[in-house]
Amino acid sequence: MRPTLPAPPPAAFQQLARELDRLGTDLLHAWDTPRAVQLLSLSERLHELAGQTHAVALEEAARELARLLRRWIEGGAPSDAERRHALRRELSLTAQLAMMRQSGHEAAGPRLAIPFEEPHRVVFAMPAQLLAALPLTQLACYGFEPVAVDSPRDIEAALTGGDTQALVAYSEFCTHDPWRRAAETWARRVPVYFVSARRDFDARLACVRAGGAGLLAWPLAAHELVDALSHGDSATQRDPLRVLIVEDMGSLAHLYAGVLTDFGLTTRVVTQPQDVPDAIDAFQPDLILMDMYMPGCDGLELARVIRQQRLLDGIPILFLSVEKQRRVQLDTLALGVEGFLTKPVDSDELVMNVIPRARRYRKLRSYIATDSLTGLLNHSHFYGQLEVELARAAREGRPLACAMLDLDGFKAVNDTHGHLVGDAVLVTLARFLKEHRRAGELIGRYGGEEFALVLPGADEAAACERLDALRDAFARLEHAGAAGRFGQTFSAGVSSLDSAGSAKELVRQADAMLYRAKRTGRDRVLGWSSANA
Repeated sequence: MRPTLPAPPPAAFQQLARELDRLGTDLLHAWDTPRAVQLLSLSERLHELAGQTHAVALEEAARELARLLRRWIEGGAPSDAERRHALRRELSLTAQLAMMRQSGHEAAGPRLAIPFEEPHRVVFAMPAQLLAALPLTQLACYGFEPVAVDSPRDIEAALTGGDTQALVAYSEFCTHDPWRRAAETWARRVPVYFVSARRDFDARLACVRAGGAGLLAWPLAAHELVDALSHGDSATQRDPLRVLIVEDMGSLAHLYAGVLTDFGLTTRVVTQPQDVPDAIDAFQPDLILMDMYMPGCDGLELARVIRQQRLLDGIPILFLSVEKQRRVQLDTLALGVEGFLTKPVDSDELVMNVIPRARRYRKLRSYIATDSLTGLLNHSHFYGQLEVELARAAREGRPLACAMLDLDGFKAVNDTHGHLVGDAVLVTLARFLKEHRRAGELIGRYGGEEFALVLPGADEAAACERLDALRDAFARLEHAGAAGRFGQTFSAGVSSLDSAGSAKELVRQADAMLYRAKRTGRDRVLGWSSANA
């Protein structure tokens, strides 16, 4: 029976991984028997340590590497092609498992939280008179659970009382500000947004130094807070960043996936290059993490295939490889590849290269594909995504519905309260729809005060029921205008694949039902099949 020994420190495995990589890289370029003997000795040492600590995958990988080297040393030098293929594969797997095998790893930056189930809990910490002025009712309609705290001493109890998406704290950024000091202690554990009447540079700098995720103006508008929570860590808690991992060695791919999942990202593994286009279409990744050397189609070729598609030209591709030649790395950058990580890579390096790139792409993509006022998909991108969803629904044999909705009497809002208030109502509806969006649904601003939704998996009856619930909830929101507070409603029309076979026909039918709903009284939802039965 193998004795249970204390686990060696993380540095022992990482040191062996780096030495394996150094010697192995030399062997990849030219066979040298004495160097192969050194590499064999390191492999056997790593195999022994892995066995002592019950690291089964690492123990097996080190044994296979040692077996390969021993065969070559005893039986004669391998051919260049055999060496480069077999050694690259075994060396890559063994060194990477050794570099990442430690559990309970703490990253250099804060971890992303595991996604929350709705409603999203937000703690508001500020004096009682300011709490009274908060639009808490509107925040609840956006899908938030607001928790009010009127004493700095109570912040800890509020934050430890449940999963919290963000802390919103008032501060005047003076020298002895108890609210700022209390909030600052939590800035590395939960996103902290400061609210202040100050907007000067010193206040912004103080916010940064306190670890604030953002600075919001006082008085606080509900849609501005929702907009702030739509970016950064707090956004990825609700809609995690998505990373597609393309690696022919499944064990290595799942190792990377495990590390990224621990940091709150969503991953999908693809081991066959020919499956990548469909995976991109279905998964809609924010970044592709790709091995450079794969049988049948290498990473450079696959990157070119991806870049051929106009809508995928900007998606970041991050290469992982044992390749250390600068010329080869520069060739990958010439393709527009985002970066190059040399195996073995540790968890910190992987996560800190993936998260900022994926987050930046998601933000840039939203600027290009979305309407500047509402942040929803613009007309052309909505139509393009509808075509994609329509093809997927046909391929998978599942229902799909399309809805068109329009604000009732919107001209009167502009005439009575002014166009700035009208724009605020449009933004409020957009934020409301985004906060109530279910996974896979698309929302676009079709034009003016007209919006469009795609509901994959929903037939007409389910879509009408859902739109009616949204209509009822939105009607309960209040809007502030020059002539006082007022309510606003919308009407909607719905069609589905039961009655339409193309994107153009889906939109036409839904639009026809929308205008019938407005002509027959407004503030209602009509479906094509039921209205034309």
